[in-house]
Amino acid sequence: MKKKFTFELIAISIVYFLFISGCEKKYTEVIDPVQNVPPVVRNLQAPSVLTLHPTDTLKITISIEVFDADGKEDIKSVFFNSFLPDGSPSRSNPIYLYDDGNLQVNGDLTANDGIYSRIIILPPNTSKGTYRFEFQAIDRKNEISNIISHNLVVQ
Repeated sequence: MKKKFTFELIAISIVYFLFISGCEKKYTEVIDPVQNVPPVVRNLQAPSVLTLHPTDTLKITISIEVFDADGKEDIKSVFFNSFLPDGSPSRSNPIYLYDDGNLQVNGDLTANDGIYSRIIILPPNTSKGTYRFEFQAIDRKNEISNIISHNLVVQ
């Protein structure tokens, strides 16, 4: 009878060990009282069509609103990736937008209002065609927002 009891105790110990060894998360990973919410990009302000003359340099301002339920201070960066008319990514990617109130340099009217802006300069030799911009934001926990895709036709 002792042997049967010993075998059952060993079997229970192995099952307990297997159960415990499968629960190897850190305490902070299991119990996180504050759930992070990813940011949301919305309300893009950007032209859809531009006519570029051979001697003109165009200066345009692009703006997008960013909302984060965890607060404005949770926004780490706001950017877009640009894709050329042939579909290839721009060498300048990612292109960052700013919410610093610096109208002259970045095109942003008011600092810390949740609207991020960027001045884009198109020189006369800019290739004609349809450019695609994909806007996103990242928060301090590296959660990525939705993507707003926008086409800009340069003719």
